[in-house]
Amino acid sequence: MEKLYIVGAKKWAPTILFKLQQAGVVQIDDLPQDQLSAYQLEANEESRLKQWEAVAISADHAASLMGSEADGMAETFGGDLEAALARTSSYEQRAAVLVEKREKLQDELQLIDQYKQVVEILSESLHGLDRSPRLAVILFLVERQEVLAKSREELEKVLPDRRMGEYARMDIDAMAARLTQRYQSIPQELNAIAGELEQLRQEAGGPLQSLWLRATDEANRLRTLKAMGSGRYGFALCGWVPVSLKSQVTKVLDRLDDQVLYTFEPAEAHHAPERIPVMLENPPWVKPFEALISFLNTPRYDSWDPTWITATLFPFWVGMVVGDIGYGLIFAGLTWYLYTFVRSNQTLRLEFFKIRLAPEAVAQLLRIMTPMIVWTILWGLVYGEFFGNLFQRLGIFGVESQPGLIPTLIPRTETSATANMLILVSIGFGVFQVLYGFFLKARLSHRHGDRHHFWEGTGYFGGVAGLVLFSYGFMTGAYPLWLLILTLAGFGLFVAGMLLARMPLMIAELPTQGGHILSYIRIYAVGLASAILANLATNMGFALYHQWGAAGIIVGFIIGLLLGLLIHSFLIVLLTLNHVLQPIRLIWVEFFTKFDFYILSGKPYRPFKMHGGER
Repeated sequence: MEKLYIVGAKKWAPTILFKLQQAGVVQIDDLPQDQLSAYQLEANEESRLKQWEAVAISADHAASLMGSEADGMAETFGGDLEAALARTSSYEQRAAVLVEKREKLQDELQLIDQYKQVVEILSESLHGLDRSPRLAVILFLVERQEVLAKSREELEKVLPDRRMGEYARMDIDAMAARLTQRYQSIPQELNAIAGELEQLRQEAGGPLQSLWLRATDEANRLRTLKAMGSGRYGFALCGWVPVSLKSQVTKVLDRLDDQVLYTFEPAEAHHAPERIPVMLENPPWVKPFEALISFLNTPRYDSWDPTWITATLFPFWVGMVVGDIGYGLIFAGLTWYLYTFVRSNQTLRLEFFKIRLAPEAVAQLLRIMTPMIVWTILWGLVYGEFFGNLFQRLGIFGVESQPGLIPTLIPRTETSATANMLILVSIGFGVFQVLYGFFLKARLSHRHGDRHHFWEGTGYFGGVAGLVLFSYGFMTGAYPLWLLILTLAGFGLFVAGMLLARMPLMIAELPTQGGHILSYIRIYAVGLASAILANLATNMGFALYHQWGAAGIIVGFIIGLLLGLLIHSFLIVLLTLNHVLQPIRLIWVEFFTKFDFYILSGKPYRPFKMHGGER
């Protein structure tokens, strides 16, 4: 990242911002105004800013009234401000009228639902008594009209706005008839309004998106002028540009060399890394996993980007936990289905969860799911699992107790043979991540000149390493000289780090840090539990098939297969979220907290650009 400074004649400031907005790679920064005053918008610029903001708000409100989705293919509105105001106002008013009618009908229908049955019962009971000139009928009788007036007054105080509008002037029989008639006609009116809204959405959805894009860009450009410094005749602007995108800025500014002067300055020259924007730069196979990092925190500019290790270990662990070819194929089918939304540029709606995903978000999700599916199928081949032990039952995968065509490499449900190995592999991941996390803490703290946290990280690294080595000796029952030397060296480093960091409570915290390694056993344990449940589902299907005997072999097989698939489907829905959350939790909690990922917060890179198809 490099710092960009631009100066020029004040009259060229709007033009410069427009060109930078087109380039879309410069993040504008507030200019320190100890010597230059802030850029002041002229009266006509302030007026245009307010009007373009009104267009953006009106377009967004109209789109929300219609239920219109963002259109990634929309082009920016090309008309002037007056035309934009007129069009957005027209669309907003038309949508508001329809929505108001719909809400009134919905309120009336709700009112009918509340009172219809009661009114019908009263109508049958009163036999027209409420039309008597001498009696007033409510839910009770009164002797004098004055009492009724007082009762009505008190009821209106306690229950304001609960009278039934036009129904309040009707007698009970007429009210019952009216309620029945409206109960039948309102749904038809609502359907008609829904049709009108859909027609308006088809007509105005694209234009509103275009208007919103234009208004947002215009308003952003006018607001950004305020971040500039200015004198009487000139202006000054500063911003940040990624080194890899620097050429795009120079091309724009070189065309304006007679109007502005500019210079770049390395980011390392600044001593406030938290103010330097961060753009995560990763290879294409890692890029999708930035979404699992950026929504938690943005790494500080002088910190470390953990995306690559997330992209490597997270899908590998998900595959290790699920490890079933059948489940992997189901996830692949789901991926193919979701991809249809991307191809057709449609929004994915999950109404039960009230979730809507734009095509770009669905594509991002699919890029994360793909390596998870690949590893799930590969680990399924290693475990010999296809919907649990279905392929073992059919003689395709073979285990020691049941031979098959393809020998199973690691039958994880045979715990006596594979449990120790898989547990040690899982713990090995924990040893790597916990120690690597403390190593990063020490290295980053040394880079920042933070001696306190450097010795804290160094001490924990040595202490946890000592615990791991001591545990290895305890489990094997042997303490060779090399192991004793390394163990003592680790504990010695821990004591030195604790003393130099002046943190005596590190002694109490050390067992907890070591215990975080044991959390990685869940990679094995959660996967084993799901495999046992999958085997149970398959076994239940086969048991039912066998129970029917030779006479009902076909019926028994079909029912057993359907029952097994039903239980497997239930397990997929029930356990998939857990299978994803457990591996990512190990990264977010056990690993990220070791090198202060959540403390060293950075500033995300948000360039000043045209909105294009975004909303």
